Amino acid sequence: MADPQAINIMLLSGDYAKIHAAAMLTTVAASYGKPVRVFVSMEALPAFHRDPAISDSITRGPVARTLIQQGGDSFLELFRQSKELGEVKLYACSLVMDVYHWSLSDMADLFDDTLGVAGFLAQVEGESTYTL
Repeated sequence: MADPQAINIMLLSGDYAKIHAAAMLTTVAASYGKPVRVFVSMEALPAFHRDPAISDSITRGPVARTLIQQGGDSFLELFRQSKELGEVKLYACSLVMDVYHWSLSDMADLFDDTLGVAGFLAQVEGESTYTL
């Protein structure tokens, strides 16, 4: 049954600013008691890889570089905080994981599971879904 309070995000961009924005939105929504599901796919998924040679390959514009330089919370830390605050689920795209031959052990310890896009869309049917 659709939850009108739920927030669902399809995180597709490899742009640090968009990934960080998704993390901020997730954290704030969780702090207000809203359930959040985040499906991480395409160019966004490498940002969550444990290997810095892979995760550091994402795009960092001027705001992202300033955020990093000033030592603010990283998007990884914000997602960790959001999971502590409320009902937050992160899913790694099974297609991208298969293409790169990655497993969840290769990724930051944030993901609840892998999921295909059809599975994610079935979970969020009837609920608001945003794409970044």
